[in-house]
Amino acid sequence: KVRLYFASQDALQALKNSGIEVIVGVRNAELQTIADDQDVANIWVNDNIKQFHPSVNIKYIAVGNEVFLNRTLILYLLLAMENIQRALRKADLQNNIKVSTPYPTSVLNNSFPPSEGTFGEDMSAILNFLSDNGSTFMAHVYPYFSYKNSAGSTSADYSLFRSTSTVVTDGNLMYNNLFDVFVDAFISAMEKLGHSNIPIVITESGWPTAGNAVATVDNARTYNNNLIKHVLSNAGTPKRPGTTIETYIFTLFNENQKTGSEARHFGLFDTTKIPVYPMDFLAESSVYPPLSSPESSRDLKVVYIYLTVI
Repeated sequence: KVRLYFASQDALQALKNSGIEVIVGVRNAELQTIADDQDVANIWVNDNIKQFHPSVNIKYIAVGNEVFLNRTLILYLLLAMENIQRALRKADLQNNIKVSTPYPTSVLNNSFPPSEGTFGEDMSAILNFLSDNGSTFMAHVYPYFSYKNSAGSTSADYSLFRSTSTVVTDGNLMYNNLFDVFVDAFISAMEKLGHSNIPIVITESGWPTAGNAVATVDNARTYNNNLIKHVLSNAGTPKRPGTTIETYIFTLFNENQKTGSEARHFGLFDTTKIPVYPMDFLAESSVYPPLSSPESSRDLKVVYIYLTVI
């Protein structure tokens, strides 16, 4: 599975016949024109989706990214989603490809305890759209930011999937990791608006390796490897046990053109395509010992990482 933040023709061409499931993004800058003109939406779908389907296994169209944070663009979000949906129907692709939009955790007015999760905005229209079209709710979940900003009140083990005992009890539900708390808070918020069955996809989660005292190679490696193990276990969350949590790690490469040191260092690979730390995409390891240095780990696992990524 891979998420493209915009419809890169080169990337889509490279993904042909790969079997990899793809999320294709609509840029925030494109929302207003797509919302204002159905013909623009039709052309976008024809140029970026129809011409590549089915040789590219496109699963979702993510309309915008964290649009909730932009008070101007949010006015165009639902209209753009509706026009993209109509364009998919015109192309007879509505049963193959689903339309959604990713939300940050900050859209939650309350996330703790998870059963009290509520949205701070009126999400009824968006949730109705997702339900009516059999789509999913897309969310970004970052225990890293909660841990970083907790001033010591949140433990590393709880944030990094290392706790072996219950940390939070919420009614009859028990939590030993912060990731599940956020996921279930989103689910609770949807339930309170009458939507208990919309699937959830975590379209971003990750941990940086620089830019803050807790942004270390060891922490990033531990979090992402344990996240993979958690997702592949099919344990689900306490509210939805036994359900696969479709999850996307942010991000494949460090991004040296982003502003701020922290934002530049979420990558599994650096800008020269060298692994930043070893990854276990098959979730075969049960323990991730401390690294002696980032450089030594690269030498040990570089072939393994490239093979599993491919």
